Amino acid sequence: MKFLVIFLFMLVFAGCSNTNKTFWCGDHPCINKKEKKAYFKKYKTLEVKEINKKNKKEISNLQKIMDQAKKDQKKKIIDDKKIQKAKKLKEKNELKEQKRLTKKVRLEQKRKLNEQKKLKKHAKLQKRKATKKKISHNKNKKIIKTADYKPNLSEYEKIVIRIKEKNMSKKYPNINYIPN
Repeated sequence: MKFLVIFLFMLVFAGCSNTNKTFWCGDHPCINKKEKKAYFKKYKTLEVKEINKKNKKEISNLQKIMDQAKKDQKKKIIDDKKIQKAKKLKEKNELKEQKRLTKKVRLEQKRKLNEQKKLKKHAKLQKRKATKKKISHNKNKKIIKTADYKPNLSEYEKIVIRIKEKNMSKKYPNINYIPN
């Protein structure tokens, strides 16, 4: 029984021991599992090399190559991120500029429309003032001619005639008008 336990222990220990194996992706050792999987998907082959004590110099060179490759890959990732960030920033700035320009154009159009409306209102007001002056001038003449020159009317009847003539030119009669 002791021998069986010792045998199993040795078997497990030997199976779990670290073997110095490296995976090769073409002409260089794979940097990480990601590169190993990508290489395997592309070429459907993967080399496994065992590293012995004889190959110590080779291992140190390989380690240097792997370290350099990792640094290069990190630099490449960082550069790609910087480029993407700059690209997004540029697109964002272009979009802001475009929005600003469209807003400026819209405000300019609004301003022009408001100016045109003001000019039209001003023209209408001028026209109304001119016609009101003519009407009021004509009204005063009519009132004087009709109400004041009728000989047999009382003062009250003259006022009523003036009010009627004055209100004939208006759209709605002013019922609250009380003459002095």
